[in-house]
This record gives sequence, C-alpha cells and structure tokens, in this order.
Amino acid sequence: MDNYETEEQQVEAIKKWWSENYKMMALLAIVGLGSIVGVQQWKQSQVVKAQTASIEYDHILKTVSDGKDEVITQQVETMLNDYSDYTYAALSAMLEAKQMIEAGKLLEAEGKFQWVITHGAAQNLQHISRIRLATLMSAQGKNEEALKLLDVDQGAFKAGYLEVKGDILVALKRVSDARSAYDQALEAYAAIGANAQILRVKRNDLGNS
Repeated sequence: MDNYETEEQQVEAIKKWWSENYKMMALLAIVGLGSIVGVQQWKQSQVVKAQTASIEYDHILKTVSDGKDEVITQQVETMLNDYSDYTYAALSAMLEAKQMIEAGKLLEAEGKFQWVITHGAAQNLQHISRIRLATLMSAQGKNEEALKLLDVDQGAFKAGYLEVKGDILVALKRVSDARSAYDQALEAYAAIGANAQILRVKRNDLGNS
C-alpha cells in the first residue's frame, strides 16, 4: 500500500480497498473453509471404510471356519472390488487361494496370488504371494516360469526366495545350482536368526559337489 500523509488517508485507502475486494476475500475464505471441511470428511470416510473392510474380513474368517466355501468367493470378490487399497483384500485373496489349492483348483489359486502380487497394498504380502505362486507353478511342472517369477528384488524375503529357487532347480535336475541356492538361503536365514532345519535336510540330501 502507498504512503499516505495522514492516518485518515490511510483509513480511507483501506476502506476503498476493502470495498473493491471484499467479495473476492469472502470467496477465498469460503473456498479455504470448504477445503478444510472436505479434507476432514475424506479422512473420516477413510476411517469408516477401513473399519468396514476389517469387519468384512472378519466375516470371511468366520465363513471359512464354518466351512462355507461357496459364500467366501462372493465375499472375497467384494473385498477385491471395494477394498483393494486395504491389506484385508490381499489377505482375503490369499485365504481363498489356500482353499482353492485344497480343492484342486490350481489355476484359480494362481489367479488369486497374482492379484495380490499386482494389486496388494502390503509389500510383504506381495512377496509371500510371489513365493507361494512360484511353488504352486513348480508343483504343476511350470518350473521355468516359476524361476522367472522369482527374478525380482527380494528385500527382506531373500531367504524364502532362495529356498524356493533351490526347490525348483532340484525339480529341473540342476543339482549344482540347487546346492548354491540352498547354501545362499541358509546364509540368509542365519543372518536373521531363523530356524532352517528343513532346508538343511534338503541341502544335505544333495550331498557335495
């Protein structure tokens, strides 16, 4: 604002500026308040949605414990469609995949694991699903595809990836490579203080080169 000779001139200038700009200031205030309210409403809706996803997952767990296989498919589909951003959706898909494997529906189970890998909200569940999918594919003779599936950044799941890689290499009769994978897996398990007794048995079965 320009310099004015008297206080009265300053007051008059302020009045003039306000009369010319009050509508815009009021609009900005309304927009700002609306943004705050909108953010708060969005946060509240996210809390409600997360709670609903949790309740839906509890229903799925109860359905599984009651042995109602047909109903779980519908419930899981709802989870994947409506709550894909939440960990409960990935957990639901993995739970259904387990049931599908037990029922011999291996291709359908592959699809559920693949959904978690592609859409799962939690990276640890993506890793677990990738390892389980590779194991499932190897059990069906898809060993080369399974190996390619494991060729990713393994993160904290290095030991699990290497163990499954060793299993697949054994199936491919690549014994030397399998030994190497198992040895690396044993080192990775030791680094995190994990018990790898079964892996040691598998490694010992291969002998030394």
